[in-house]
Amino acid sequence: MLRASVLIPTHEHAATLPFAVKSVQSQGVDEIEILIVGDGVDDTLRAVIARLCADDARIRFFDLPKAPRNGEIHRDAVLRQARGRIVCYQCDDDLWLPGHLQDLEAALEGADFAGSIHADVSPEGRVRGYVFNPDWPVFREPWLAWIPNQLGAWASNGFGLAFGAHRLDAYLRLSEGWTTTPAGYPTDQAMWMKFVREPWCRTKVLPWPVSLHFPKAGREGWTDRQRADELSRWTDLLARPNATQHVFREVLRSFGETLLRPDAANAPMIERDILDAEGRAPVIERDILEAECRALMVECDALRRVRDALTAQRDAVLVNYNALLGSTSWRLTAPLRAALDMVRRLRSRQDA
Repeated sequence: MLRASVLIPTHEHAATLPFAVKSVQSQGVDEIEILIVGDGVDDTLRAVIARLCADDARIRFFDLPKAPRNGEIHRDAVLRQARGRIVCYQCDDDLWLPGHLQDLEAALEGADFAGSIHADVSPEGRVRGYVFNPDWPVFREPWLAWIPNQLGAWASNGFGLAFGAHRLDAYLRLSEGWTTTPAGYPTDQAMWMKFVREPWCRTKVLPWPVSLHFPKAGREGWTDRQRADELSRWTDLLARPNATQHVFREVLRSFGETLLRPDAANAPMIERDILDAEGRAPVIERDILEAECRALMVECDALRRVRDALTAQRDAVLVNYNALLGSTSWRLTAPLRAALDMVRRLRSRQDA
């Protein structure tokens, strides 16, 4: 049995698929298979996949006709032929971070289903993280009902396909695997829910990202060349020393902006950060990242307490001031205060 099966569904992204596959190949793990699941691909994409298969014997291509939705039924058929101990997923226009496979493999040592913080890359090159954990009722209950959790900009309603993984034996144990998703549900979330609803399923969510997602929002109208150029640039960035740590720093910064400075704008782009600090930035390991996140939350709580204390003081001053304005002594001394103010103004004019 192989260490992992990596399933990559695809339909039309011929320009970006090679970069998505390369981020899997760059994990430094040989004992894997890469299962490209074609859902009604055209000849252009078919030719790209043929070249990928010729260069890497670990790649297997399943050239299947177009199925409903995103071809979920094809994913089920392919997974029943998989040979990996665990199953990881990659989108055909996303990138895995270095260490992706090892991180999820370690998480699945004590779990059946695993995921991580979701991370989006904006068209301007900024990385923003989003927290989600189906083990926490505040996330789980609205998620399973598929209604927004309304926790704020730091949270999300699930994590994307490239951020999830599971044991193959756990998948085969499900009463239902990948099937055509009902209308109104994202295909990946509907699948993750099948795991989480099982009473036997052990879940583990990593408090750091393992992938980068490049959402279509904000990229409407981009050409295939533009999308490919973006992934090419990010592929080069992620190959640099400490690039993953820079991503972690950007995610941490995005949480700080959301929690402490919600009006912050123009955060530095990660490319500039890497170019300016390459080789000199401190290495931020995952345990350090977790510690910094905890420290950030403590600082946030402290700032909230200071804000609440200042608000209470302001309210007390307003109460005393309003009481003074309504008192009899304040009304009776009003003419005297007016006269004193007039004298002060006359003296000021004379001095001038």
